[in-house]
Formats: sequence, structure tokens, C-alpha cells
Amino acid sequence: MKNKTGSQAAGSQAGWKRWIRLALLLLWMAVIFSFSAQNGTRSAANSLPLAELLQLPEWVIRKGAHMAEYAVLAVLALEFLDTFSLSGKKAAAFAWLFSAVYAASDEFHQMFSAGRSASLKDICIDGAGAALGLAAVCLIRALRGRRSARIHNGNDKKEGRK
Repeated sequence: MKNKTGSQAAGSQAGWKRWIRLALLLLWMAVIFSFSAQNGTRSAANSLPLAELLQLPEWVIRKGAHMAEYAVLAVLALEFLDTFSLSGKKAAAFAWLFSAVYAASDEFHQMFSAGRSASLKDICIDGAGAALGLAAVCLIRALRGRRSARIHNGNDKKEGRK
């Protein structure tokens, strides 16, 4: 049995990460597709109990669900794209564009579900959800980077390095 060099092992690990992230992305796309395939009555029945519990109009729950679905989709797309050699900004832009195109295709799909229709407003809401998800990830990454830099600089000062 041959031993793998460090770079081969790292490449193999990166390959597995890419496939796992792709699988998660495709799985989430299937979840969104299945929600879109529900008829209007079933879709409303899913959101009504939560709307009653929170004492909010049903449309707030439904639009919030749209935003959440696409926030998750965009984050999963970004995580997948991060396995390639793209800058953070470019990966985020592609993740948002991918999510927006999927939102448009999802609305087209809804035209063929009983009691459902396509809505440009929903595409915009989905795109906003994707943007919010990506903004949250970018903020978290920036804060982690600052914290890491502070810890690193703090350790450097303790050890007498500049």
C-alpha cells in the first residue's frame, strides 16, 4: 500500500468536501422543488399553524419561508463554490446568481402545480433571502477573521514578537 503525500491527502480531502457540499446543495434544491410541487391548499396548510401560533398573517410566514429557503440555498451554493479557486466576492456573486436563477425556475415550476402561480415578487423575495444569507455568512467570516487576527497578534505580543 502506497503512502499518500501531504498534498495528495489534502487534495483527496478537498475532493470529498466538494462532493459532500454538492450533495447537500442538490438535496436542498430537491426540498425546494418538493415544496413547489405542493398544491396551493397543501402549501397554505403547512404555514397556517405557525401563523396562528405566532399570531401573524399567513403571508408573513409564507414569504419568510421563501426568504429562509433561499438564504439556505445561497449559503450551500457558496460553500460548494468555496471548494474551487474563486475569490470570496466572486463566489458570493455566483452563489447569489445561482440562487436567483433557481428562484426563477422554481416560480416557473409552480405554474404547473394546482392552485399555484408564478410571481415576480416571489423571485425578488427569494433573491433578497439569498442576499441576506450570503451577507450573514460574509459578516460571520469577517468577524472570525478579526478575532483570529486579534488572537494571533495577542500571542505575538506575549512571545515578544512584532
